[in-house]
Amino acid sequence: MKKITAGLTLAAVMGLSALSATPATAATLPFVNCDAAAALGVYNIPAGTPGYGIHLDRNRDGFGCDAAGTPAYDASIVAGLVAAPVATVAPKAQVAPKAQVATKQIVRVPVGGADTGVTTKSTDNTALLALGGGLVLAAAAAGTFVVRRRNA
Repeated sequence: MKKITAGLTLAAVMGLSALSATPATAATLPFVNCDAAAALGVYNIPAGTPGYGIHLDRNRDGFGCDAAGTPAYDASIVAGLVAAPVATVAPKAQVAPKAQVATKQIVRVPVGGADTGVTTKSTDNTALLALGGGLVLAAAAAGTFVVRRRNA
């Protein structure tokens, strides 16, 4: 009876740790490419939404992964994804050149900097944290099993 209880406890701990790590590794935002977005059913991603990335917008019209015949953007799909918030950059509009005015050059960029349109790579360690937590729980369950086995 004790073996069955310990086995079920260990299986439950392992199952819960696997479930907790799955959403963290499901998708990263913005999407790596349009194939990754299409695999989740996301198309025509507007600028300013979590799934948008400038690298997804080939024609720089403000919509990523847009193609004729694809479904409209569904925000509920992207909202259901678990990922760290990443700053998005909207496409810059063409502006007529202004008259040249003599100004002082900024020697040092202020904290926060300016939007340059360059995408940055975000490091998200949520999946590793969930996996580590699951392994700690599994080790605790195994330790409990060994202690109970010795005391029996």
